[in-house]
Amino acid sequence: VIIFSHTLLVADSTMADFKAKGNEAFKQGKFNDAITWYTKAIQADPQNETLYSNRAASYSSVNNHAQALADAEMCCKLKPSWVKGHFRKGVALFKLGKYDEAERAYAKALEIEPANEDIQAKYNEARAALKKQVEGKSPARVSDPSECKRMGNALFKEGKYDDAREWYSRAIELTENNPSADKTELPVYYSNRAFCHAQNHAYKQVVADSTSAITLNPKFCKAYLRRGMAYEGLEKWQKAADDYKMAMELEPGTQAATEGYRRASKFAKDTM
Repeated sequence: VIIFSHTLLVADSTMADFKAKGNEAFKQGKFNDAITWYTKAIQADPQNETLYSNRAASYSSVNNHAQALADAEMCCKLKPSWVKGHFRKGVALFKLGKYDEAERAYAKALEIEPANEDIQAKYNEARAALKKQVEGKSPARVSDPSECKRMGNALFKEGKYDDAREWYSRAIELTENNPSADKTELPVYYSNRAFCHAQNHAYKQVVADSTSAITLNPKFCKAYLRRGMAYEGLEKWQKAADDYKMAMELEPGTQAATEGYRRASKFAKDTM
């Protein structure tokens, strides 16, 4: 036990020394040196979220935003309640041009510190950049399905459901027409387009897209929820109840599924 305690003390001392050298290098603008020292500190104490945050800032300073993002995400994983990790993540995502994800990271930071004016300013900046990005693009000119999804998500938040639907349709088209494309996100594209149809009460289209999503991923809870909602709109109560029940089985405790099942089951019983 004594030997183990001594080992811990040595490790802590070594980590603190490496961190201090990293901090000094950062202050002097020697960011690559700072990265080296923070890396050594992380090797000594890989569960220390502050070290990942500091190295993320160093990576950002040398425009290595991909590595900054990786460190920020590790920081968030180690301490989800620490605002700085989410802030660093937002900065990295913004620099990578992923404005929608940056907006979400800043929003998470604001949940932790709602009165933080610096984070609010960054959040507003990300929203403005995202709006400008979306307005300047056409689905037909984009060849990356994941980018189409981001554009669709941004437009959906703005309440532009028809425009969002076009972007999700483009994501579906690009994925289905490319034999070598990763099909993992395809059920999500269908589910998102279904949600756009739902805003216009186009329930038959919601059923069709949700069914496509379920066919691709039979354990996709959200698709069952959306199809259940559409079946309610079509007054097909038993089918709605069946979908809500499946959603409950896939993700127990989902309030929308529980309430939907109770509601649809009652109507199904009343109409028998």
